[in-house]
Amino acid sequence: MAYQTMIATTLRQTVRDITDLDADDLPDSLLDLFIRDGYYRILDIEKRWPFLETSFTFNTVIGQRAYTIADFTSDPISQVVSIVDNSDTGDRLDMIGYDMGEATWNGTTDTNGDPIFYAVWEGQIHLFPKPDNARTLTCRGYREPIDWQTSGGAVDAAPSLHFPLVYYAVSRVYQRLEDAQMAAVYKQSFDEGVSLARNNIMKPTSHGQLIMAHGQTKGRPTFDGWINKLGRSLGN
Repeated sequence: MAYQTMIATTLRQTVRDITDLDADDLPDSLLDLFIRDGYYRILDIEKRWPFLETSFTFNTVIGQRAYTIADFTSDPISQVVSIVDNSDTGDRLDMIGYDMGEATWNGTTDTNGDPIFYAVWEGQIHLFPKPDNARTLTCRGYREPIDWQTSGGAVDAAPSLHFPLVYYAVSRVYQRLEDAQMAAVYKQSFDEGVSLARNNIMKPTSHGQLIMAHGQTKGRPTFDGWINKLGRSLGN
């Protein structure tokens, strides 16, 4: 069964159901602060959550080094991790520090050519050297999360991370009520839920489960070993 997605109103109602408090005792404004705090804590655990992955393309201009990222995508980009030039034989640009680029390509050495490096500075992608023709570059990166609490949509995270936000908000409610024991119980549930979801989300994809020893004991004869031994025997 697929994980159930949750929106802000569902999160609020679930917290109130667990704590047996109504909107007068637990207003939306306070509850949203608790939920937002838990959401930010989840975001801070990983710098590259898969649910924030995004891609975009842009066209270069002859002799132009800097390209404003916001001109090519509506998503606010937090990181650009790859730029690929698919023209001709194709090439993937290497990322460098902006200071290295400006120290190398300046004055008479700043000539046009095939871009082989890029740097990100002040919301712009800088190509080194400057392009000598027009080409389309494909970028991969990570976006900033949307304000799902204001927009009313689903939590901007993998569905397995939605319900732990309920546990975090409940723990903060009990903390506010000075019930340290219950606050600790639900905080632990939040930590465990996020940890399990994180391990599953960040696990590398593969065609099958990892098999360490093919079910064989150490030192057990193998087919390759048998072939090698047979070859040595025939050679003698």
